[in-house]
Order: sequence, then structure tokens, then C-alpha cells
Amino acid sequence: MIDLKETPSARQDLDNYETENIFHSWSYQPSQSPLRVVSAKGVRFTTEEGRERLDFSSCFVSHNIGHQDPRVVDAICEQAKTLTSFAPSLSNKPRALLGKMLADITPGDLSRSFISLGGTEANEAAVKICHQYTGRRKMLARYRAYHGGTATAMTLSSGDARGWAQVLGGTELVTVPQPYCYRCMFGHQYPECELQCIKYIDEVIELEGGSEKVAGIIFEPVTGANGIIVPPPEYFPRLREVCDKWGVLMIADEVMSGFGRTGRWFAMDHWDVVPDIMTLAKGLTCGYLPLGATIARKHIGDRFKEQFFAHGATYAGHALACAAALAVIPIYQEDNLIENSANMGHYLLEKAEELKEKHPCVGDVRGLGLFVGLELVKNKKTRESIMPLDAKIRAGTNPKLEVAKKLGELGMMAMAANPGNVIAMAPPLIITKDEIDEGIAIMDQALKVADSFTEND
Repeated sequence: MIDLKETPSARQDLDNYETENIFHSWSYQPSQSPLRVVSAKGVRFTTEEGRERLDFSSCFVSHNIGHQDPRVVDAICEQAKTLTSFAPSLSNKPRALLGKMLADITPGDLSRSFISLGGTEANEAAVKICHQYTGRRKMLARYRAYHGGTATAMTLSSGDARGWAQVLGGTELVTVPQPYCYRCMFGHQYPECELQCIKYIDEVIELEGGSEKVAGIIFEPVTGANGIIVPPPEYFPRLREVCDKWGVLMIADEVMSGFGRTGRWFAMDHWDVVPDIMTLAKGLTCGYLPLGATIARKHIGDRFKEQFFAHGATYAGHALACAAALAVIPIYQEDNLIENSANMGHYLLEKAEELKEKHPCVGDVRGLGLFVGLELVKNKKTRESIMPLDAKIRAGTNPKLEVAKKLGELGMMAMAANPGNVIAMAPPLIITKDEIDEGIAIMDQALKVADSFTEND
């Protein structure tokens, strides 16, 4: 009989298990084990060899309040003593309290939540609610989007090369452009463009069957992994008008942009626009436990008092994860983290602009709050990208991956290995000015690697 309690766990054993027994996300499977993290605290983490490093990505935009906050750890331990989970057909106190708390902090009359285990699941639920409420099948999504790795969510992640292997399914997809002013698909410049991207969406909805066929549009208010794209201020008010015209539901994917990341509770608060459905994850528990939520406006939620809600999950409203969220969410208020995100975000953007002036590889800088992107180019004048769109899924090295490796050597992690040509800087919301200076200094050194790939005059 196998002795499952005595599995060898020396360093070399663990390295072998990583390369032989684990699927690594969005990558060719490695021949060597990645760095092994043994502890984390605040904005830093420590790897197995004892080196402390700076987390300038909040573990891919999830650990907003920093690592190992004792208030959250204690809340998880206390909840685990009484009830970790139970069948979702019965209530538990953390789930009920979290539903109320989400209704209180989200915009407008968003009020009824389906609580799942992550952002992808939250988006899957949102699309199902959209289909079931409208009785229509077509969904609009935007190019350069990422909504998750499961079937429907990946189908909606248009223009992300990681989804090219995915068989489309779960919805009838129609794709429209981003409000990507640096690379406008219509060749216009803002504001002279008069938001051609919104006019295009309006016409596409009409051509696709309007209020008879189009159920909704899903979008990231500030596009995350595929570019840190911040829309012009009129974009979402105008999109709300178009959607109301056709009875098309707006789904705001705030998995990355929510919970103070952009300097407001939610990114949609910047434009005073209430979506019909909002999806949440990451900052909901700050990664202490997996959790996601799909929250709908009152009239949508109330429909399902008479109409069967065709969705569910064994771990829906998981008590232990909900308890973590109940501990995390008040911390944003108690520690003034949303205000700090706004203030430190302004400073981070200023420092990023300095990097742009210094490095020929940085063609554009954009961001909102502590969500700032550096777009890498081969030539600033022509805006030619430093690498092709599909570089992420092709074997071999690419400039941005080389920057990521250099950052690791210098003792920092940022979102430099994500798709596209943008390096995202998204440190925890507890970050200080001195820590931003530290991160910018490291990024300054790492960008020299990308400079070597440029062709500027």
C-alpha cells in the first residue's frame, strides 16, 4: 500500500513534482520548477532560497490588501472552527451577510448575488443570467478582452491568443472594438473621432437583430491583462444610452478593476454608470480564499422569483470563503485603501511617464489608480509592437518575457508575462511612495532588456 503520509518532500522532490505532476497555466510545460514561495507579508514575498522580493502585481491583481493580513487570517480560522462549508440549498451566516454587504457597496440597485469560487465562474453565471432574463442568445464582447478560462468565458475573450485553442461555445459571440485610443481600429484620434467605437456598437446591435436577438455586452471597465486600456470619459455613459435603446444588458467584468484598484470602490463609479450585472472576484477576498460573485440589478434578480434560475454549484456561497470576504471588505474602509489607491496611483502614473521619456521601448503609458500599463513598442514613431500578438503562445523567447525574467532576477514580480505588449504595474493598495520608488527603479533596470529590441532613430 502507498504510504500517502510519507511522500518525500525534499527540495529536489518538490521540483520533480512540479515538472512531472502539475499543469502550469498558460504556458509550455517547464523543464525546471519555478521559484517556490514559502511566505509572504504585506507587499513582499519570500522564496525558498530565502530571498525577499517585491510584489508589484498583487499576485496578478488579487492581493489588494497585501499578504497575510492577520485580521483576515484570524477570521478564516474562527469560521473554520464552526462551519467550513455546507450544501448551498441551506443558508449559512457568512453567505447571507456577504449578500447584504455586496448590495450595500456596489453601484445603484445591484442587489442579488450568485456567489461562486472565482472570476471565470462569475462571468459564466453573468452570461447565463443575461440569456435567461432576455431570452436572447447573442452576446457582444470586445477585442483584447479576457474574461476567464472556462468555455463561455474564453469564448468571450476575443483577441486573446490563449483562447485560439478553445472551441467556441456557451453563447453566440459578436465581437466589437475596444476604446483603444493608442491603436484605434478606425484610424481616428480622440476626441475628433466622436467615439466611432460607440457608433459602431450601435450599428452592430441593429445588424445582429437588435432587441430581438442581442442579449448583452460584456466588458472590463478598465481592460486588464490585455492592455490596461482606459476609456474616454464619455464612453460608458454613451454605451449605457445605446444599451438602453436596444434593451441590451451591460455586464461589467470588475474582477480586476473592482475593490479600489482604480481609486474608487469600482471602476464604473468613475463614470456614474450602473451596469445591469457586475462580476467580482480577486479583491473580494484578496486571494486569501477563492471566491467570485455575480450581482444583478433588483429588477433582474426579482424576475427569478417567477422564472427558474438555471444555474448552480456545489460550493456556491462557500461559508469559509464568504467569511474571508466579510473580513476583507471592511479593511478597504478602515485602512483608507481606496483613497491610497487614488493618491499613490497618481504618483505611480507620474513615475511611469518618466520611464516612457527615458526608454525607447515604452510607446505609451496609461492607467487609473494603482493599475498602470507600459506599452512596449519596437519604434515609437511608427508604434510598431515590440512583438506579435501570438508571441505568448509560441515557443521561444520574446522581449516581454525577457523583461519578466530580468524583473525576477532583480527581486520583483510584475505582470510582464501576460498577453500582448503591455507590462502592468498593479501593486497592493497598501503600497507607499518609497515602495513605488523601489519598484520603479527595478522596472527602470529591467526595461533596458526591452530597449535592446527597439529600432528607434
